[in-house]
Parts: sequence; C-alpha cells; structure tokens
Amino acid sequence: MTDSKGGRLGDTLFALFHVALIAAIIVYAVVSLAQGNTWRFLITVCGLTVYYFWVLDKPVRAEIERRRRLRGQTPQGGPKK
Repeated sequence: MTDSKGGRLGDTLFALFHVALIAAIIVYAVVSLAQGNTWRFLITVCGLTVYYFWVLDKPVRAEIERRRRLRGQTPQGGPKK
C-alpha cells in the first residue's frame, strides 16, 4: 500500500466498501435461494467464486505468506505485550 496516512485510510475504506458489497451480494444470493430462485443463486455464487479467484486469490495468498514470515521472525515465545 502507500506510506502516507491518507493512502492507508483510502485503502482501508476501499477494502471495507468491497467487503460490505460482497456481504450484500451474498445476502442477495441467499434471499434468492430462499425465494426459490435457484438459478439466480447459482449464477451469483459462481460469479463470486470467479471474482475471488480472478481478483482476490493472489493477494490473499501473499498476505498469508507475509504473516507467516513475520510470525517466523518473532522471538521464541511470541510477541511481547
């Protein structure tokens, strides 16, 4: 991300907006399924799956690896509080 505070805030707001949007789409899919519209549910879930692998999978894996490396660098016994 960026070094300036405004950039980090912008990144955070961007991420929160997308999480809220994805949550709303999931709720929409579940409501569609509850109303008996199976095709709409399946298309929506397939679209979210494609979106995850197309857009989010690489950054998520990179973040997991980054956290594993950071955890491996901490002194024995974990971080001090």
